Amino acid sequence: MTAGSPPSPTPPASSSDPSASSSPRQALFKLLADVKWWLPVVSTLISISLLTKYLWVIHHPELILSSLGNPSNLVAWLFFSLLVFASLLLIVSVPSVVFMFSMSICAVDRELEKRLASRFGLIVVGGYLLLSLNLLGAFFDYVIAPGYLFFIAVAAAIGALVVLLRRDETLHSQVLELPPGPRKPWHRKLHYTFLVGWLGMLLAFTSMTGVMPAQLAIMTWRGAETGVESLGAIGLCLLMMCLYLAPVLVFYLANGDAMPRTARAAKVLLGCIFVNAMLLPALLDLWVYSAANLIKIRDNTELSYVLNEKDYPKEIFSGAPWQLESYQGENGLYGVRAFRQFRFGDTLLICPASDRNITLKQIDSYANRCVALSDSKVHVAAPVASKDAATETTPN
Repeated sequence: MTAGSPPSPTPPASSSDPSASSSPRQALFKLLADVKWWLPVVSTLISISLLTKYLWVIHHPELILSSLGNPSNLVAWLFFSLLVFASLLLIVSVPSVVFMFSMSICAVDRELEKRLASRFGLIVVGGYLLLSLNLLGAFFDYVIAPGYLFFIAVAAAIGALVVLLRRDETLHSQVLELPPGPRKPWHRKLHYTFLVGWLGMLLAFTSMTGVMPAQLAIMTWRGAETGVESLGAIGLCLLMMCLYLAPVLVFYLANGDAMPRTARAAKVLLGCIFVNAMLLPALLDLWVYSAANLIKIRDNTELSYVLNEKDYPKEIFSGAPWQLESYQGENGLYGVRAFRQFRFGDTLLICPASDRNITLKQIDSYANRCVALSDSKVHVAAPVASKDAATETTPN
C-alpha cells in the first residue's frame, strides 16, 4: 500500500471463526451473569402464582390483592414451596433408587439382567401386597408395628428370592453362588447367606419406601376413611406404589442401549405423574398446602385472637361455630377462639377453632365461615395470672 492510497477495508469476520459466534458455554455464562435481572422477576411471578393457588385451595381467591402488602415474603414462599416439592420428588424416587442399587449388586449380562429385574419386581410387588394387607388390618383395628412389619417383609422377600432364583438355574448360579474355584465350602455358604439376606433387606426396603409417599399423599388429602372409602383408599395406595416402580422396571426390561431405555423410562415417569394427577386431582393442592403449613402461612393451632368492637363488631362472629370470650371492663375488647388459615402481609384469615382438624378435601365445608381481618388490628391473647381480675376471660 502506497502513502497516498486509501486504507483497504477490513475483511468481514468469517462465519467459521469460533470467536465470531458465542459457544453454548458462553451463552450459559451470559445467562448466569444476567441472573440478577431476571431471577427476581421470575421468582416473584412464580411466588404470586403459588400464593394464588393456595388461596384457590382454601376458597378465598379474593384475598390475593390485599395479601401482597409485603412482597419480601414472596421469596420465602417460593423457597419453601420449592423445598417441599423437591422433598416430595426425593421421597417418590427412593424406591427406584434402592431397586437400582439392588440390581447393581448382581453382576449379570444384559439378557440375564432383564430376567432378574422381572423377578425382583415381583418380589417388590409382593411386598406392596403385604403392606396393603397391613393397611387393611387397620380397618379391623389390627395393625402390625412398623419394626415387626419390616422384619416380616424381609423374611418374605428372602423366601421369595430363594424360590424364584432356584427356578432359574442360570440366574441362581450367576447371582447367588460364587464362581468355580478353590474356595472352602464355608466361604461359599457365608457368601450365599450374606447376599441373600442383603438383597432381601433391600427389596423389602424398596417396598417400605414405596408405601410411605402413597400413604402421605392419600392421608394428607383424604384424611381418615371408613367403610368402602377405606377399601378404595387402600387400593389407590397400592396402585400408586406400583406406579413408583414402573419407570425403573421399564429401564431394565426395555430393549436397546442405555440412552433409549432412559428415554422410555422418562416417558413412563411422565405418564405416572399424569396418572397420579388424574387419580389425585388435589396433588398440586397438597404440595402448595404443605408449603403453607411449613412456613406457617397456615397454622391450625387453636388460639384466642383479641379484637376491638370498634374495628370488628361481635355480630361478625355471631354464628354457632365461633367461641367468643368476653373481657371484663369497658375497653370494648373481646376474644375469639380460632386458627390461622392464612396470613400474608397485613391480611389475616381466621376460621372457627372447631374446624381446625378438618382434612384438605373438606375445606369447602367451612370456608364460608372464615373471616378476613387486618393483621395489625388483631392480637393474640397471652397467658395471664389468675390474680389479674381485669384481664380474666369468661366464656360467652
